[in-house]
Amino acid sequence: MRFSAVVTPDNSLYRDAPLLAQMSNVYRNRAIGHFLQKNGAYVITNVRWGDERSYSTEFFLESGQKIILPERFAFLGAPKKSIVSIGTYGCVQSKENKYYFREGLEAMLDELMPEVVLVYGSMPKQIFSADIMCKTNFVHYPDWFSQVRKKVG
Repeated sequence: MRFSAVVTPDNSLYRDAPLLAQMSNVYRNRAIGHFLQKNGAYVITNVRWGDERSYSTEFFLESGQKIILPERFAFLGAPKKSIVSIGTYGCVQSKENKYYFREGLEAMLDELMPEVVLVYGSMPKQIFSADIMCKTNFVHYPDWFSQVRKKVG
């Protein structure tokens, strides 16, 4: 094997995407990880979430109808008490984006209890505050664009 480890693809779960599209992207991420693992790779699952539909079991539709799901699908198939990867790139620019990202991050930490979280992208203090940082070990990897900008600037 050419690489000692691989992170599964970032199949984004856009908040405005239909629920089934979000579920499909989680499935695709885990299916690719499964394939790579069966072929000898050490796989680190990249965990993504969108809005509360992906990281909770209860939410309301715009019509007011309450929906109950059996599980928080964003975390299905991801290992517990292990290493996972997350990405903030493109997900934390606005106040609303930061809110949903932090809510999903808290849900992920509670559900998966990871020993290590690899973070690709920025780590804003509004999200990665002391109460989050004390829950596990975070390893930061700046995004490519930020690295290029530092070299040019």
